[in-house]
Amino acid sequence: MSGYRTCLDCPAPVKFRDRDRCHVCHRRAARAALKRPCTGCGQLRHLREDDRCAACRRADAQPAPPKTTRCRVCGQDRRNVGLGLCNRCMLADPDRPTRYAASMANRMRPQPPWWGLLAEFTTARYHPSGSVAVLRQTARILFDDPGVSVHQLRRRAGAPISVSTDRVLTAFFTSHAMALPQQDTRPHATRERLLNAIGAPLGAAVAQYNDAQLTEQDRRARAGRRVLSNITLATRLRILRDLAAHLATRREVTGWAEVTTTDLELFLGARPAARHQRTHVLRRFFAWARARRLVLSDPTRSLMLGAQPAFTGAALEISAQRALFRRWTAGTTPAQERTVGLLALLHAATNAEIRAIASIDLDPAQQTLTLTGRPFPTPIDPATWSALQTCQREQAASGTLNPHLLTSRVTRSRDTPVDVSYVSRLLAPAGTTPSACRQTRIAQLVTDLDVKLTATALGMNDAGLVRYLADNVDRDRLTPTNPTTRADPGAPGATLHTLP
Repeated sequence: MSGYRTCLDCPAPVKFRDRDRCHVCHRRAARAALKRPCTGCGQLRHLREDDRCAACRRADAQPAPPKTTRCRVCGQDRRNVGLGLCNRCMLADPDRPTRYAASMANRMRPQPPWWGLLAEFTTARYHPSGSVAVLRQTARILFDDPGVSVHQLRRRAGAPISVSTDRVLTAFFTSHAMALPQQDTRPHATRERLLNAIGAPLGAAVAQYNDAQLTEQDRRARAGRRVLSNITLATRLRILRDLAAHLATRREVTGWAEVTTTDLELFLGARPAARHQRTHVLRRFFAWARARRLVLSDPTRSLMLGAQPAFTGAALEISAQRALFRRWTAGTTPAQERTVGLLALLHAATNAEIRAIASIDLDPAQQTLTLTGRPFPTPIDPATWSALQTCQREQAASGTLNPHLLTSRVTRSRDTPVDVSYVSRLLAPAGTTPSACRQTRIAQLVTDLDVKLTATALGMNDAGLVRYLADNVDRDRLTPTNPTTRADPGAPGATLHTLP
């Protein structure tokens, strides 16, 4: 472009003879020449008719009234965000997830056959905003990959979803038989950690023993028999880990066949209080090892079982029991606290039994309650039955779909029972725990009735209740104030709170 002059402000050519700047710079310079000092702020700006800039005029002007309408739900004058609703009512509109699901369904190519069921599932259980959040995250994955499978919509499979959305999708697919329920991996991780701590020379045999225990547990579960809990299996592995660590500190052992009875006696002598349990576990392990020809002889054959540990917990005094009964029969006490307290204090219900109670377990005709693990329905006294009915009415009024009688803020939108600690926290205002109430009742039943009768009624093993009959009594009961008068165990002054 030779022959043109260069602009004074930029390297662009000047195409007009009467100008020294290009077209853009000429306009910029002309507008800058029109600026004058503002009488309001004193800055160099473009002025209006009153010699003030636009910023000063807007500051002095009256603000325009907001564009509000009357909300058709709450009736307040608020900004209309759609459908005649304010923002707060729109977020809480129960039809919002349905409209959102229909809008997303029109954009999906193809639409999954379970999309409508997911919208109904989330709408019935969650707040509209939470339901829309679940549908939004699921729709994003379906838009990116329309052929994604049900199993790929999991956080474990790498899906970009939150923990809460993953929990909702897992519950939905499991309840509709589209996926298998996920098993708890914590017991497996605990066992793996214990096996890795044993070491190479002795760890192989313990790993085989663990596999044999799991096989037996699965076989018992299929046959409908009582199975060992994961805590029991982990306890056995923990004892074998401690034994392997004890042997490693004394001498070098290359296999279980080199373990002698003397080694086991030294190991058991380190903790005399746990001798009974440790001896029982060692007998089972070496019997299994001898059957698999891992050892030539059983070194535990000559071991003597220690004394079965007696009950050393603290039972509640009769005055404390009466105070708790008066508290839990009052109408001012929360229904869930009353239900948990009376079930533990009068019926010796465990934490797991209380958490597993569902509304269908109550039989109004017979006034009985079906507790998990007990051979027959438990007759309920009037006070406990009143608390159960009140708790059942509160559950029905909350609108939750959770079948369990006890629900919390977390489990209200799920189908799972409450957490273990939730039951204990319910009795915290009363200054007691469910275990203290339960063991008080068991101690009284075992003392007044027969051990076998108590075990049958509670669905327990009679061998586990023998420890409540240890030949030890409280020192206060050995020295009564009147030696000629026999103390009444049920009297207000009797002490039953330190049963051995």
